[in-house]
Amino acid sequence: MNVVPWVKNMRKALLLNPLVVMHGNVRDQFYLEPQKQTRLPAELSGTKYIDFPAWLAMDLEQQGYDLVVLYDSVDEAVVLRRDMLKKFTDAAGGATPAPPASGSHSSTPRRGPSLPSASAAPVSSDDTSGANASSNSDWMVKVKVGLNPENFLMALNGKIFRNQKLSTAVIFRFTDRYLSFTDRQDAAEKRFSILLQKTAMSIPANRHPDQLQSRIVMLFDLEGAVPQELGVQAPFAGTARIPSPSQEDRELFFQANSDLFYSEPGKRFDAESDPVQLTSLASLADGLKTQDLISLSVLSHDEQLGLNKDQFKTLLDRFRFGTRENAWLKIKNETLAGAADFLKNRVKGQDAVIADVVPTLIRAKLGLTEISNKGTSTKPRGVFFFVGPTGVGKTELTKAIAELIFGDEASMARFDMSEYSEEHQQARLVGAPPGYVGFDQGGQLPNAILEQPFSVVLFDEVEKAHGRILDKFLQILDDGRLTDGMGRTVYFSEAIIIFTSNIGTSPRFRSGGSGGANTVAVPGQPPANATQQYEQLQDLSYEDLQRHFRDDVKDFFVNHLGRPEILNRIGEDNILVFNFLSNEGVKDQIIQKQVKDLADYLSSKFQVSVDLTPSFCDVLKQHPNGFKRNGARGVRNLLRKLVLDKVAMDIFARGDELTGHRLVVDYAAKRHSITEDFRFDATKVRHDWRLT
Repeated sequence: MNVVPWVKNMRKALLLNPLVVMHGNVRDQFYLEPQKQTRLPAELSGTKYIDFPAWLAMDLEQQGYDLVVLYDSVDEAVVLRRDMLKKFTDAAGGATPAPPASGSHSSTPRRGPSLPSASAAPVSSDDTSGANASSNSDWMVKVKVGLNPENFLMALNGKIFRNQKLSTAVIFRFTDRYLSFTDRQDAAEKRFSILLQKTAMSIPANRHPDQLQSRIVMLFDLEGAVPQELGVQAPFAGTARIPSPSQEDRELFFQANSDLFYSEPGKRFDAESDPVQLTSLASLADGLKTQDLISLSVLSHDEQLGLNKDQFKTLLDRFRFGTRENAWLKIKNETLAGAADFLKNRVKGQDAVIADVVPTLIRAKLGLTEISNKGTSTKPRGVFFFVGPTGVGKTELTKAIAELIFGDEASMARFDMSEYSEEHQQARLVGAPPGYVGFDQGGQLPNAILEQPFSVVLFDEVEKAHGRILDKFLQILDDGRLTDGMGRTVYFSEAIIIFTSNIGTSPRFRSGGSGGANTVAVPGQPPANATQQYEQLQDLSYEDLQRHFRDDVKDFFVNHLGRPEILNRIGEDNILVFNFLSNEGVKDQIIQKQVKDLADYLSSKFQVSVDLTPSFCDVLKQHPNGFKRNGARGVRNLLRKLVLDKVAMDIFARGDELTGHRLVVDYAAKRHSITEDFRFDATKVRHDWRLT
């Protein structure tokens, strides 16, 4: 059987280094080759998967180590087999075995119907009742009580490793539970770390490639938890990453264990006759560990869902997201048939963008996220990059999509990327590393997805985030998942990802004068300032405006940020450009909608109403801080300043006296005399309360 690359790398690290730090998937279950299965005790016969420390111990035994010891601060020192116990006690200077432990384990509980764990609790060193060559009492035998980490290292350093005739391999389990990162170690941990280094340095270098030298292996969950003094700068230390199951590993699992999964009579999945489905199963299970796959087989019986094409995706969703309903399956066809009208009613003047959004939403509903011969995808259901001037409906369209697809704007998780402008702030977004403040709280993004996997995720003003933080989107967009600082994996496969940006409204990201539309940037130099560029953009046709913004987005990711791969994951066709709100009819519709929202709110909360005269509505359309500069958001700000502030002051002062009254807001100028270049005079705004 061919040795997989990570095993080769691990064995090479053991060959070259007295101390090897292993990190990654060190708590998972690992497959035992048939030859190793025969070396398990009788009680574990038929076991195919054991936990990594036990798997590693058996691998070291197979390599020829005379003595294999496992250590943690709970079980203390444990030898792999009973015949190794005498070697340990003799080398340690005749250490006495521990007295029999009451209720000592003689067998190992099984996990699942036929995939038991081979990580038995250690048996007492003199528990020999009924012991024989294949007994579980000869497996994982405890050496001695009272060996705390420091005492154990002193025994290794003082006697065991000095025995040149005895090749000893020691595996420290759960190391990050009793050895903190360098700058957080207390006095006892610092002493332990120094003793560990001295012990590793006491192991002589290999004299011959075929001669095994004693080795220390330390297991950490995360690479970031490995103390600096045990890292790459230590000449006596090496590292090895233990990966999660690969595509090939997952295929082998489903092929070898299909009988563990539920199946209807006569419909059992056969990997040999359906290799395409086998590949599909492994692809969909990307990111799952072996223990997850074992648990998945148990869940399949509870849910009565098997490995067939029409059931496995549902089974996987139940495993990842719980028993909650799949929101995509609840969407009615007539809802999407009327999607364009629904979105246009919410967002005015962006019909071209909506026309591009709707087909993607329909594909998302049908599960046609990408073109693939596998027919499966773990990517997000949809990805959009909304770009354009401020206040033209980018965020509003995102809210509308959330309401359309998931029934409620609350299904939108919003992240203001200006809050992540520094590299260290990624700890807040995806979670702090172990030992840092906030580690136990997780990251804001993973927490949001765990809470609502079926949602629209908005990353607002994405250009303001630090480039290293944007790197996190590579995995989200490509694989549809993200692992946070706590090691939890969250899945974005049921979410819609939307980025919004104002890139292109300012010349600050321009790498050269010819990077955008020639009508905007003078060749050889950018516009004099942002205001000038903003005004020039409003004179462009929509086609030229699209070209300008898309060129600037590309320029930002490729030249300014230096990460074209992020743009590739988003897809240039998913860059949707929002137009300026210049159409008079569209302006009227927006004003009418905002006034109606304001009037409905005042009526329901305070039993007062509001009317705006045509002259005042013209002011809202033509005010320099309105549509021209700030879009619909500018109009909303004007309504708040010129109308809502007045209402608030009057209600605060007069209270119930205004119940049933109507506020009429006018502008003291003839409507036809208001032009686009008018000079707004706030004193001409008139407020008149009238009894309705």
